[in-house]
Amino acid sequence: MALIDEVKKVCSRLAPFGWRDLLLQQGLDITAANLQQELTKELPAINRRIVGFEDFAFEGKRAIEAGNPSRSLLFHALASPNVVSDNLSVYPTLAELEIIENYIYGVQPPSLQDLQVIAQRQPLAIAVFAFEYRPASETVHRQYADVCFSRTGVARVGTAPALYNEKLRGFLPASETDSKETFRVLPARYCAYIAVQRSGNRDTFGPLRFQDEDNNRLFWVPIHKLFNGPECIRGFDLQVTLNAHHVNQKLRRIHLALQNTGWDEPDISQAPFIFTEGIAELTTASDLGTGLLVPVVHPNLIEAATYQGKLLTFKVPPNSPTLSSSLAIPADETTGARHAPEYVHVRHKILPNGQQENLNDQKDVEAAVKAGNYNAQHYLDFTGDGWIEAICPELAVAIPRNIPAYSLVTAPDFFPSCDQRELLEWTEQSVPSRLRQNLWRIPPETLSDTRFAPNLQLEGVDFRPEDKTVTAIVSLPRQGSVRQMPLNTSPTIRQGYLTDTAAGVFAPGWDVSFDRTNEVEHLASYGLGSPFPEDSKLCAALSTFWPAVAPDAARTFQPNPAWPTVSPLTDSEIGQVGNLPWDGIPGPRRITKDGKELIEYSDFAHADYVESSLQKKFSLSLTAKVDVREYEARVLAMANVYQVLRIRPEARGQWSILSFQLVQQNNSELQQAQTQTRTLLSGNIYRFEIYRHGNSFLDPADSRQRLVEIEETVTLFVTAVNILWKRGNGSWSRRRV
Repeated sequence: MALIDEVKKVCSRLAPFGWRDLLLQQGLDITAANLQQELTKELPAINRRIVGFEDFAFEGKRAIEAGNPSRSLLFHALASPNVVSDNLSVYPTLAELEIIENYIYGVQPPSLQDLQVIAQRQPLAIAVFAFEYRPASETVHRQYADVCFSRTGVARVGTAPALYNEKLRGFLPASETDSKETFRVLPARYCAYIAVQRSGNRDTFGPLRFQDEDNNRLFWVPIHKLFNGPECIRGFDLQVTLNAHHVNQKLRRIHLALQNTGWDEPDISQAPFIFTEGIAELTTASDLGTGLLVPVVHPNLIEAATYQGKLLTFKVPPNSPTLSSSLAIPADETTGARHAPEYVHVRHKILPNGQQENLNDQKDVEAAVKAGNYNAQHYLDFTGDGWIEAICPELAVAIPRNIPAYSLVTAPDFFPSCDQRELLEWTEQSVPSRLRQNLWRIPPETLSDTRFAPNLQLEGVDFRPEDKTVTAIVSLPRQGSVRQMPLNTSPTIRQGYLTDTAAGVFAPGWDVSFDRTNEVEHLASYGLGSPFPEDSKLCAALSTFWPAVAPDAARTFQPNPAWPTVSPLTDSEIGQVGNLPWDGIPGPRRITKDGKELIEYSDFAHADYVESSLQKKFSLSLTAKVDVREYEARVLAMANVYQVLRIRPEARGQWSILSFQLVQQNNSELQQAQTQTRTLLSGNIYRFEIYRHGNSFLDPADSRQRLVEIEETVTLFVTAVNILWKRGNGSWSRRRV
């Protein structure tokens, strides 16, 4: 079927559901008898005041502009998540968007010679990109809505099938009717393009968040999309196939790094020590189009590993290095590179009779782990990394160079409505300088800012050491000056899969770690915890120190002087009230024991996120509702509390949050505070109850609980402008932020 006939089918399906009427307001009739002529005619009166069209490129003058999605009004209307209306009762599928994309590149198909001219006679390659059409405020150049490309995509594991929301033009981690422990897998979308290598250039293709040395770095830049059929490149009838390859080798890497664990070659070259199945696959669902990589759904986020029909255990080495109650495999002392998972769960001891002993029940679980000399149960997660390659036999001779995309299949995102880039840019551009330097231990850098090669340890793929821009985000090349369009300040709430939504390389990281091969630093997922909930626990408890946009669990556990809260979770989100703690571990509570007021915590060393995962206690129900503006507001509110109380950065760990919640004007305590200070607060009002802590000790009756003495309490009502506060039962005071 010719492309125009496929486009007609799309337009015919959508037209009765409000799309014909909407586009008629732009001078476009998608039911016209001669649709091809209608789509390519100039539209003299495009109305960019209609909702969603504000950031459509000013230079766009047609429904379909050959080779240019951002100047194609029909594509913008169908693909932009901001084009919504009560008069639109259905929205396009991913497959229908793909048809429109293909027609943009196929309405005037170039020849190979044309493409070589566009590439300025530089060598062409077939390159695979993850890509996404974005509003202007989220693009490389921030001038108009456009397609963004990265040669790395980030998909996320889950326990339920992917959920595509056609209105949002994106995937969601859960639906309103999902059970509280449901995690939808989150796919990443890939496509093959003819590409050329260019030095970084702010004014043509980027990259996003241009770095000082980027003008000396080489980036692969897309110039023409590849798709099946004779209408893609003149003179060729193409068949383009994408293939996906992924591997999880965490367990193998553990045994390569440790000695005398009971396992060696050839066993550690077998599954499940290393496995390629059950991680992610390219979907064949007709409504999702081609090139959509979907993680394989598993009943649980992790599972006990088995080998040769038995539970897979390993001997924990004696005198093991640990972090809390996790076995720690140190990084390279010189380079910091991680050849194996930094943290390994070893708290489920398997006895000679096959019974399991839970070391979390021991009073000193850390000492038991450190002593080692027992068999621990191995656990699997279904994360991994790999590549997406494109095969096009018809172009194999003319364009022999093939550039695969790097693919990450990583852990769930507990704040799917908060992007890493948005938080980083807010920190750099909006946070007052007096707060900025003490806000984060490490800036919340994005994976798109990283300049490392892809995983050079992957076998069967031609990843090259010099390819250090694989995670960068670029646009199609632009020429000449363009008009700045209004920026939509409302962040999109669909889940992103490009690299600016993911965390950068920290130690070990949340989405990816890094290794070093032949003196070249490269990305690698095998440096992350085994299984990933070990990372989740330690990163979250370190109060957003590593991944930044992640749950800050510092207030869930007993105070640690080195790790004060940065981005507080509410009482509901940590299960202090209600029954939906994000990690399955209820937050602290005030108790009276022997006539003394204490705070009771789940002891950090005994808390076990692997158990939470196995028992399906993790939940997105509340954290998924937190958008980036709310996340930023919490970070700023916490920083202002420290500032107003004159708590120096080095002293913040002496204080801990007992309660944090959003309150309404009818709160009686708030009304009293406003009356005493003659101040009426407005906007979002947060109530903090913080305390300076004294001695901490395990509960003699239950070693999984820790009791902490209260030295002093402070209650605060915090807005973006004012703080009302009192010490203990004293009077309320007011301070401006």
